[in-house]
Amino acid sequence: MSYLEYRDESVTALHNIYSYGKEIPDFIKNMLEIPEVVRLNGIDQNSGLNLSGFRPFNYKYSTLDHSLGVALILNNFITNNHQVMAALLHELAAPAFLGSAKIIEEKNFNPKEQALTVYDAIVGSDTLFDTFTKSGVSIESMCDYTTYPLAYNLVPHLSANRLEYLLHTMLFMNIRSINEVEKMYNSLIVVPNEENMPEFCFNDIKLAQDFCISSLECGEMYRSYEAKATMKFISDTLAAMVRREVISRKDLYTYSDRVIMEIGLSCSDKRISDRWRYLSELNKVSTKFNKDDEKHWHALYLPEKYVDPLVRLDDGTVTRVSRVSEICNEKINTFLNSDTDLYFKIDYED
Repeated sequence: MSYLEYRDESVTALHNIYSYGKEIPDFIKNMLEIPEVVRLNGIDQNSGLNLSGFRPFNYKYSTLDHSLGVALILNNFITNNHQVMAALLHELAAPAFLGSAKIIEEKNFNPKEQALTVYDAIVGSDTLFDTFTKSGVSIESMCDYTTYPLAYNLVPHLSANRLEYLLHTMLFMNIRSINEVEKMYNSLIVVPNEENMPEFCFNDIKLAQDFCISSLECGEMYRSYEAKATMKFISDTLAAMVRREVISRKDLYTYSDRVIMEIGLSCSDKRISDRWRYLSELNKVSTKFNKDDEKHWHALYLPEKYVDPLVRLDDGTVTRVSRVSEICNEKINTFLNSDTDLYFKIDYED
């Protein structure tokens, strides 16, 4: 069964909104048949957080679901197929468990062993390499979608990447209904922002306000201590697997979440297998302001995730919604000034 046929019905419905109900273009469909791209369907977009007892995100949404969503969004607003393909491939070098693997401390790896890049993944794939070289597509143009401002920009601006992960989170965490998500999406246009770069903009101030407030709700979940504790627990478990040579670092960039977890569960090192078994039992996290001599207190900084979107007003002017909405301005300031840097620990010791 192909990836497109395998998609959950709710994911398909969301993707249909992104594509305005149109058929997915063949050049995107063809990419979805390539094994290195299909692998992303086995990597959780939320870094495996749904596996813990905390379940800060209680739904499954793969990195390929997200990548396809970004590509479909861009495909509606630009005519450059190369940029759309680069967006589809932007997580091609993602490790298993995504963000949880990326926060593994460098001391766990050989400094000479660099992390896999999108360029490495493309060159290492016979299918992708042949596809691009035979069609005259520059591999370099496929390797860094962040050079395309509508695909990627910095918080609190709104790019296709940020739009997609916020919309799917709003929907699947029941913050917004699918009808509300569709109204938000259909209100979007592209305009020059303050830096004269293209950016998504809302045509309706109420929808812009709703999106902003909902993005802050998503941001609170992304940086919650339940999410941080789970990511740290998975990260430490993966690091132990690498240190004890249960897996290699390359395996993280080769296999899916499920395969890595099964290797850990079945390995002879009880310290590792017990950690994977305990993951689903994680259900309590403690926090404190100051770290003392007691072990197992950690700090983990995660980037702020929210949007202060552009909105086009009735008189045709474009501005940030925080400048015309008192409630958005207040909620953004509260979000940015709230303390999220406490030390935390869970009730687990190796």
